[in-house]
Amino acid sequence: MSLLNKLLKPVLNWFIIKQAKQNLPNYNDSLICSAIEGHVEIIRDKWAVPHIYAENQSDLFFAQGFVHAQDRLWQMELTRRVVSGRVSEIVGVDALDVDRLTRILGFKALGEKDVLRFKENALFPIIESYVNGINFFIENCPHLPVEFKLLKFKPELWSIADCFGMSRLLAMQMSQGFLHELERMGLVDKFGLEKASEIFPEYPTSNPVSLMFGNETNRIIDGKLEAFKGPYLQSLGGSNNWVVAPHKMEHGAAALCNDPHLLIGTPNIWYENHLITPDYENTGVSIPGVPLVLIGHNRNIAWGATLTYADIQDTFIEKFTGPNCLQYRYGDRILKSVVHEETIKIKGRITPHIEKVIQTHHGPVIMAIDDTTKISLCSNALNDNEMIIGFYDLNMAKGWDDFVGACSKLTIPSLNLVYADTDNNIGYFMTGEVPIRSQNKGLIPSNGFDAQQEWTGRVPFSEMPHVFNPDQGYFYTCNNKIVGDDYPYDLGNIWMNGYRAKRLEALLNSKEKFNFDDFANWQLDFYCEPGLQFAAYLNDLKNNLALEQLAGRVKTTADLLIDWDGFLTADCIGGTIYQVLKQQLIDLIFVKSNTIRGKVTNTEISIFDITEFFGHDTTTILKLLNNPRSCWWEVTPQQTLILALVNTEAFLTTNVGADFNSWKWGKLHKIKSKHALGVKKPLDEIFDIGNVAIGGDTDTLCQVAFLPGKHYGGSMVAASYRQLIDMGDFSNSKCIAPIGQSGNLESPHYQDQFDMWIKGEYKPMIWSKEQLENYTLYKTSLRPE
Repeated sequence: MSLLNKLLKPVLNWFIIKQAKQNLPNYNDSLICSAIEGHVEIIRDKWAVPHIYAENQSDLFFAQGFVHAQDRLWQMELTRRVVSGRVSEIVGVDALDVDRLTRILGFKALGEKDVLRFKENALFPIIESYVNGINFFIENCPHLPVEFKLLKFKPELWSIADCFGMSRLLAMQMSQGFLHELERMGLVDKFGLEKASEIFPEYPTSNPVSLMFGNETNRIIDGKLEAFKGPYLQSLGGSNNWVVAPHKMEHGAAALCNDPHLLIGTPNIWYENHLITPDYENTGVSIPGVPLVLIGHNRNIAWGATLTYADIQDTFIEKFTGPNCLQYRYGDRILKSVVHEETIKIKGRITPHIEKVIQTHHGPVIMAIDDTTKISLCSNALNDNEMIIGFYDLNMAKGWDDFVGACSKLTIPSLNLVYADTDNNIGYFMTGEVPIRSQNKGLIPSNGFDAQQEWTGRVPFSEMPHVFNPDQGYFYTCNNKIVGDDYPYDLGNIWMNGYRAKRLEALLNSKEKFNFDDFANWQLDFYCEPGLQFAAYLNDLKNNLALEQLAGRVKTTADLLIDWDGFLTADCIGGTIYQVLKQQLIDLIFVKSNTIRGKVTNTEISIFDITEFFGHDTTTILKLLNNPRSCWWEVTPQQTLILALVNTEAFLTTNVGADFNSWKWGKLHKIKSKHALGVKKPLDEIFDIGNVAIGGDTDTLCQVAFLPGKHYGGSMVAASYRQLIDMGDFSNSKCIAPIGQSGNLESPHYQDQFDMWIKGEYKPMIWSKEQLENYTLYKTSLRPE
């Protein structure tokens, strides 16, 4: 920390704490609201989870909007500004790339369009009530959250278009495909087809690559697309879910479990709430800024979600007729693009940035290869959809048929939804429209200019992967490949590597009947299958005398990895060596001579820092080690491995200590839940939570993974919420979130779940009013005039 920051910190700390205390909401209050029809009671439990009792749904969602704003107004405002491309107005030029990208994608305009589309829909008054609840809080809030004071602005009133715009952003964040295509294109341009295809995950070299348009771009991603890796706009991560039939449970009722793996931030992406009216009751998690419950259960069914990693987006290479021309080629036709300008205000600058937005029939242009060759994005997240209606129908579902009907409306995003009901049925359905492609398989950008690589339809909903009461008595998803190669449609080739799925399947076959203690242990399981494969490879070399030259500390380093039991806990030593050795091999094979330099950002990107290879590093390295003829080797694999072992011992001795017993994974693997303002020191020391040792990586069932390019410490993808639902008695259900309900750092509920989450503990997922009485801490009453 600089001297100036050291001097500023105590002053800032005093100011922030003072302002935060002033803004603490009154959870024991009685308020008059002209916008509601009946009495609303908001009972908060000891973790400040609101249980909202209302006489009708309109009043219920008014209250949900109110509590969202009461606890998370700053988070909602920041997300709204991401949606509308207005972050630069409050933080300056650092956020310009985020604003450029979201203006090009047009989330705000799409939200405004959705308002017109849904104005006559029966759900529209509910969304309107939700917005009125947010604005009731804004208009009656005596002190704004401290973040507004620090950045010196006040929030505008919320609009219905803001809610729809946020749902568009969420749909895009939960969609997969287009970044992978651009990354593969960059690798082919940089290294050539043969060398690049050797490290494509699951992509065989015999398959053709149609991107042969003759341009050496020598880059991965346009600068504004780097926004997907920044603090304001992240693509979402992985997840696990599973359902188990009653005959496989000790207590004789079905069970549903889910732990969505997302970037852990402060505050958490999720907000837990329990919503009750005579004709509606749902409990689970929501996202502040959007009504409803997105993961949880109602009176009849429960559901959990993971991302499918189906390839539902494509990029298209567009050939314009000349520099600065609006016309572009499409087969033997010339089409005209639609162009408009977006004015982006930037804090600290007098002159705004003008972003020229070009729209083709495929979608918006997101980057340029040269003056006449550009790349457009085709994504269902930017097309008309009924996502918010689908989630409402899911909230209202009474059985399997209703659940399937709700899934049919979720044309975006592509989710693995597991299902269980109080009649002890279990099931699964994949949502999202998956395109049928005429030629290109979506691995690299398609030639939009030849009109031969279009989407020709969608996989019929009735033929999307699904199952009801499977014979094996369970079903699970872990972002793994869902269908076999005999499935008649192509769902893409960008699945996660399947190690979490392999571990979960082994656990589900480990005994005849299970209980919820088993499931809780699984959600904290750190068994690392690919790490053991790595250790086995090293052991084979040792048995074949290929490591004879190792001696002293380097030999001990190798032996500690070989003897490791495969559990990547915070205290393990062999797992630490595995992780560091893997990174040293990546550096030796790829990074030192094979970085990719982006033309726009002028930054170097390691191959395994890009998202295409997230979770595939170990499998790729093992594949290369077993192929001594690979064109990636400058010396033999064994020589490279020995040098990597030498570097590993040196790295750990320098950065952890000379004592082998101190080489614990938690010394390097510490989770910190970062606040958006924490990007500026010393605010990180005031707002951020954690920096605590934890086990896991991207391949453990309890996934705790570094972000691509962030090798040790800091922000991580992990379980953003854990739920264990007992379909026989909802009052036995449990859940936990990683941080707390409140976004106010002086609230006792800012981080009151963090220690429990780290330890793998749970709190009750309170259902009945009688159960709630044992945990009630606060009561707020809302009454009409």
